[in-house]
Amino acid sequence: MSPYVVMRKRIAFLFLCVSAFLVVLIIRLGYVQLAQGMQLSQKAEDTHFRGVPVAPKRGNIEDRNGNVLAMSVSTETVYALPAEVRASGKVAEIAQKLSKLLQMPVTEVQDRITKRSALEYIKKKVTPEVTAQIRDMDLPGIGVTEDSQRYYPNGTLASHIIGFAGIDNQGLEGIELTRDAQMKGMPGAVLSEFAANGIPLPEAQQMYLEPKQGNTIRLTIDKNIQAFAERELQKLMSGQGANMNGQVPKSASILVMDPNTGEMLALATAPTFDPNKYQEFDASARRNIAIQNGYEPGSTFKVITLAAALEEKKISPTEHFFDPGFYTVLGKNVRCWKAGGHGDQTFMQVAENSCNPGFIEMGQRLGMDKFYKYLTAFGFGQKTGIEMSGEAVGILANKKKATALDLATMSIGQTNNVTAIQLLTAVSAVANGGVLMKPQLVKEIVGPSANVVEPFEKQEVRRVISEDTSKIERELLEAVVTNGTGRRAFLPGYRVAGKTGTAQKVVNGAYIQGDYVASFVSFAPANNPKLAILAVIDGVPFFGGAVAGPPVQAVMLDSLKYLGVKPDLNAPLTPSKPMPGLEFPPIKKAATIPSVLGLPLGEAQKVLTQAGFKVMTEGQGQNILDQVPTADAKVEAGSTVLLYLGNEAGTPTMGQWWEDQDEDFEAIKAMQGRTPLKP
Repeated sequence: MSPYVVMRKRIAFLFLCVSAFLVVLIIRLGYVQLAQGMQLSQKAEDTHFRGVPVAPKRGNIEDRNGNVLAMSVSTETVYALPAEVRASGKVAEIAQKLSKLLQMPVTEVQDRITKRSALEYIKKKVTPEVTAQIRDMDLPGIGVTEDSQRYYPNGTLASHIIGFAGIDNQGLEGIELTRDAQMKGMPGAVLSEFAANGIPLPEAQQMYLEPKQGNTIRLTIDKNIQAFAERELQKLMSGQGANMNGQVPKSASILVMDPNTGEMLALATAPTFDPNKYQEFDASARRNIAIQNGYEPGSTFKVITLAAALEEKKISPTEHFFDPGFYTVLGKNVRCWKAGGHGDQTFMQVAENSCNPGFIEMGQRLGMDKFYKYLTAFGFGQKTGIEMSGEAVGILANKKKATALDLATMSIGQTNNVTAIQLLTAVSAVANGGVLMKPQLVKEIVGPSANVVEPFEKQEVRRVISEDTSKIERELLEAVVTNGTGRRAFLPGYRVAGKTGTAQKVVNGAYIQGDYVASFVSFAPANNPKLAILAVIDGVPFFGGAVAGPPVQAVMLDSLKYLGVKPDLNAPLTPSKPMPGLEFPPIKKAATIPSVLGLPLGEAQKVLTQAGFKVMTEGQGQNILDQVPTADAKVEAGSTVLLYLGNEAGTPTMGQWWEDQDEDFEAIKAMQGRTPLKP
């Protein structure tokens, strides 16, 4: 083959290779331009433009009527562009000036403004006065951007529900945490053109990307009913609790629910805290004990035992039961609170009298399988699903290991461990016609333009008892308040149902003596319930009805009036059986008793006399340690107020109300040596 032909072949091959390369290059260029063009262009823009983030305004938290419980207020953040600061050659000077204004160590400021990052925050939540000075200084690489911080206008009100947000406006507890995603919004930015060395270009283009405001969370809570509950807790925690003899409990909670929907109208806990300065409070004060703590409910649980026995037709209200004063199970006597027993009585009277042997009989007739069936059906031993983090499930005795004696103690509310929200939800099922409702805290989510983004409807979990059983039990529990052991929650002119409870406490894995959990659960009106209320008071040396009944009574009365629930003309005006310290004579001209606790005797007499009251004293000393009736009570104008005197606050002065017998206390004394359940 001639050299000429060989050369032509080589040239042709080279041409083909170059052509193939060009074709591949063109295809690749087309792919980059067409398929990846937008993405690469965006990367270039991101490199070319750098932004200073603009924080969105976090959505509000409101009560059911639109009253603001949590809001965001404008503040500002000081930031640095470290590349520009370093390029200025004035690092030390800038750090020194900022240190004085921001009240930060010079070394910390210098470390931040020279950090190897595109943008660095120096300090957040800076006052307008300080940021104005920083702007006037026009320091190279230092800027100020808009920010916001959380503010809780009502202080401690509903703090355990609301929770709080951190310095970066991130939810840390409560609704602030569980609904953080809906409230935080979308951040915006101020974008500027920068050179490759990180220095802003002169006369550079700027763009402002507006932040998107977060949604508002509207709760089921009613601010006023929440305030009623917290007022009663404040009285307890300040030593002014009715029948507390000046003593202060370790903790307490009051829950208010609409039994027909499961909506929480109030969920109050003490001790409390101010979310505006949550760092100053111990973690124990921030604990939502109504959701996270369990306790033995005592006789309040008899509401559940009674419902199960009625539903299974193991008893009828008119059937007779003889109480000899005790009930023997496996050789162990569980005593009735009344010495010698109640004798012959109907099961309606068993409920009125809260007769322990009668309720144990109900449990024994139900048997283990049926009893546990209703434990589960009413939601015990499981989470209610309320929108709060850390909800406890309670502790139920192991069914396979439980004995007839365990069944007896469980029937009267001992042994098993429940949470306050579980018990109130279960009692609400008894009140509303027999349907277990999921407790709700969020009513709806509202967008920035005031449109409802997401409404929350009531959620029925399951039917537990029939409407007929519910009606019968409502009547029986109304009789408990009118005729029986729940008379401390009686309200003249209203049909109120309720049950008292007292239980031992567990410390270091063992029951302790002389320190109890007092509780009272109630709903009204009994024939058409609008409210269900539970008070649980931890750390009282006395009995449940005397201590927990009055707060429930006060919250119930104020709430019914606030909601416009009118008195029933057919409802009784006085309990059928008088109880010491509980008298309701007809009031012709009402007057409110002022508080004189802690005042010197002379000043207290002057205050009461000017208010139109007569004064009697008991005891020795010059200080008022207690008063009967208590402050804010409405009584007949011109009535007599009894003042207990002493020289030291906290000295026991109250009359011997504790001589009233308590059904739980007598049962507890008969069951010494019990071992509490373990998780």
